[in-house]
Amino acid sequence: MDYREEVIQEARKAIDEHPEHRSRIIDAVDWTLMEMDDGESEANEYELFMGRLDEIREGSQ
Repeated sequence: MDYREEVIQEARKAIDEHPEHRSRIIDAVDWTLMEMDDGESEANEYELFMGRLDEIREGSQ
């Protein structure tokens, strides 16, 4: 599985866990995929995305 697929899979899981943050999660996905499309390191963007998801999850507790 590549990083783009991982981003989408993790986003789906996060939305299932925290549907109240759906728009924030989708924004994070959009930003991450845009950065990947612009040639940024997919591995780095994936790590940044996962950090954003952690922040969103922590904010919902």
